[in-house]
Amino acid sequence: MKSEFDAIMKSRNLDAIVVFGNAEHNPPMYYLTGGGHVSHATVIKKRGMQAAYFHNDMERDEAAKSGLKLIPYSKYDYEALLKKADGNLLLAGAMRSQLMFAEVGVTKGRVGLYGTYDLSAVFGILVFLQKLMPEIEFVGEAREDSLFMRAMETKDENEVARIRKMGHVTTSVVGKVREYLTACDVRADEVLLKEDGSPLTVGEVHSRIRLWVSEHGAELPSGFIFAITSFGEPESCRTFLGKGRRSEGFLFSKGKKNVLCPPSTMADRKR
Repeated sequence: MKSEFDAIMKSRNLDAIVVFGNAEHNPPMYYLTGGGHVSHATVIKKRGMQAAYFHNDMERDEAAKSGLKLIPYSKYDYEALLKKADGNLLLAGAMRSQLMFAEVGVTKGRVGLYGTYDLSAVFGILVFLQKLMPEIEFVGEAREDSLFMRAMETKDENEVARIRKMGHVTTSVVGKVREYLTACDVRADEVLLKEDGSPLTVGEVHSRIRLWVSEHGAELPSGFIFAITSFGEPESCRTFLGKGRRSEGFLFSKGKKNVLCPPSTMADRKR
């Protein structure tokens, strides 16, 4: 949990960490900031100190929801830095990063690198930044055993509350899927039918699931598994049906019958 973050940093001999990228769909950044509509952000945390959240001016209100120390990128004269760097964008980015690190008191030591961002841009900036700040050692970790994975193993009350909230969203959407499917008419060959009498496809159910999730203010950034496609396709696209066989479609119980919802067309699958 977050209260153990500094202790975990110390156990890994990390003097500071830096996280790059958007606040959403970026687990390390989301963990520290709580998400929000903040893009191209940077969070720098020195061990034992509050994290600093660097952001664009137009996103200051969203960034403020994090409760972190806020520092707008506009504090640094990027045009002047770019001119000093002779138009080299990566060098100018490194020069600004040097000022940002100095702002939070990080000028030497081991600094862990995290986040989801354009690899080429980050690597290019770090190459220059390493030359500008030779006393800093940038450190990478395996995702499966990173500082953040360790911190996420235990939860504080706020994290538990968020998990419970998403649990309610999930069960609500699953309930809607069940209600929708069980309300469908069934053709003689046990295929589900839509209101107009045409077969219901998995792609169409996918669309409804995405709609119901969005109505709860949630997202599906990593997708979800509902469809069952033909035998031999990747495990994420199929599952076992009743009586030890695999088939195409989605099988569920309607009364005493097992009813088959046929798979999408190829066009549906691409959606």
